[in-house]
Amino acid sequence: MIKDTFFSFSRFGKLCRKEILENWKLYVLQLLVMYLIMAIILIWYSYTDYSSFNILTKTNDLNVHIFTLVFWMWSWWAFMCLGTSFAFKTMKCKTGRITMLMIPATVFEKFFFRWLVYVLILPLLIFLSIWLADYTRVLFYSAIYSEIPFIEVTDFKHFVGQGDGGYSLCHSWKDGSLLILLNVYIQSLFLLGSIVWPKNSFIKTLISIVLVAFLYNWGVVAFTRFSENSTLSTLILFFFKWGYILFPILTIINWTLTYFRLKESEVIHRI
Repeated sequence: MIKDTFFSFSRFGKLCRKEILENWKLYVLQLLVMYLIMAIILIWYSYTDYSSFNILTKTNDLNVHIFTLVFWMWSWWAFMCLGTSFAFKTMKCKTGRITMLMIPATVFEKFFFRWLVYVLILPLLIFLSIWLADYTRVLFYSAIYSEIPFIEVTDFKHFVGQGDGGYSLCHSWKDGSLLILLNVYIQSLFLLGSIVWPKNSFIKTLISIVLVAFLYNWGVVAFTRFSENSTLSTLILFFFKWGYILFPILTIINWTLTYFRLKESEVIHRI
């Protein structure tokens, strides 16, 4: 019988150990797949720049570095959302639900473990994958085109501008932090979708987000068209202006809804 009905460090540690021992092969395979996909795409994109190298012209691999940063962001979005949509995949069948119910841990501990894996650990694994893929690109083309002097790894600190006029993904940390907050918010929608729709969670959540975004955009366009107030034409930029406050609040709401939905699901499946 569980005495601490909310959270226990010792019990949570046992839960983490159980989940890692049972799924470590799957985690390693997912990391390997992310790395291979990123490495193949970076090598493929870089081929044009390196194959057209001419020693008489002053060229560099600036395009490669810019593409790597942009590709990192898109990979971050894709793998974060796709991976998170499988957070509660065990709930999609009766056997999985029974297994989830039989784990000697509280609902919060089960939720918190998945929150750690997908919100904190997964972004680090995505960064590790793109970092290894970038080094693979450098090693691969340094061996093939040894005469090219400028094949270098991408400096990921250029995620934001360094004030040196070099390449960057975001102009400042203000823009960069807003991009991160938006990413985490969208991921929270997929985490919520994974418990609401255990089957085909990614597709259903993606369709829902696209429909809501389309309806919102259509409503703003229609409203501003029939209004004489010119300030309403900037309503579509509302989220970007207040995103530093709005996105964290909405994210916490989605996490809370996910927890209570998981708790509700366990109660329903016990009946």
